[in-house]
Amino acid sequence: MRIPRFAVVLLPTLVFTLVQPGFGQTEALLKAPLPSAPVSSSALPGESTLVSSSALPGDPAFAPGYYPVERAPQPINIEPRLKTLDWSLIGAASMLRVLDYTSTEQAMADPAHFREAMLPTKLVENKAAFAAFQAATVGVDYTAYRLLVRHHMRPLARVAQYVYVSGMAFQVTRNYQILSSVPATPAN
Repeated sequence: MRIPRFAVVLLPTLVFTLVQPGFGQTEALLKAPLPSAPVSSSALPGESTLVSSSALPGDPAFAPGYYPVERAPQPINIEPRLKTLDWSLIGAASMLRVLDYTSTEQAMADPAHFREAMLPTKLVENKAAFAAFQAATVGVDYTAYRLLVRHHMRPLARVAQYVYVSGMAFQVTRNYQILSSVPATPAN
């Protein structure tokens, strides 16, 4: 792409015109004298007058009659808390994970009719590892929800949780329907 000739001349001129006043202001601030005239207090007569200066303690210009400029109070950041609806969504997701665990364990008790389609069989066969997996899933769900709320994305967290809860509710319901449709094996 070729740059037009007028742009080669016009752009540096435009940049210099916009930036040059900033240099003048900086130079004027650097050359400005420090305030040293006493400023009288508007309090009662007989009080000593205070002199404002930008000098800091340890500087020879700092004297007991000078006081440093106070900083404005910083706003207190209040971390957003989880509300009742948030806790109910997290609780629903946790309960659905428990129901998923129990339905999977019931299905794995009858290997002639059922097998795990989503997770590795070795994970599902080991009850402690499967329970730890389900608990870790609940922990990740809670942490992700909390993180989104902390970053002021509560609506996104709620929508994601609605989708998660509805998907898990469908899956758990389907698991229990399939479990109830299989005829019971006769006991010997």
